[in-house]
Amino acid sequence: EASTRSKVTECILRDFPDPNRCRENIWIPFLRDEIKLDEDTIVVGHSSGAACAMRLLEDPSIPKLRGVILVAAAYTDLGDEGERLSGYFNRPWKWDQMKDGADKISCFHGFDDHLIPVQEARHISEKMKGRNYEYIEMKGMSHFFEPWDEILEVL
Repeated sequence: EASTRSKVTECILRDFPDPNRCRENIWIPFLRDEIKLDEDTIVVGHSSGAACAMRLLEDPSIPKLRGVILVAAAYTDLGDEGERLSGYFNRPWKWDQMKDGADKISCFHGFDDHLIPVQEARHISEKMKGRNYEYIEMKGMSHFFEPWDEILEVL
């Protein structure tokens, strides 16, 4: 089936407000109101940004996105006070709503991630599996602090 959507024509890379605490009550409004997400948007979220992207997927005020790429995602605060205070982990995840939040959802996780255990991404993948979800677990990769080619294939 040929897609009628155009290829990526614009890439927005912006400094986020609140970069150290990564609070949901600041990041979600920033994405919604300043970046202006729409049905052609592909969101790439890394680490805390992946938690933000997961909350975007379940948010009814956000239009269905073209795609979401989760990189080094977690579904718990991992016992970290800063993550707990971010707001992303203070309520259950709405997995079924998340599945419908984008046309395509991909998740990359490094098998050797020393910050977010691979079991976090495996749990997310178990909950998210379906026709529009893809999980890529990469051996020899850690927390994706360096670029990698496979993300370009997904984009």
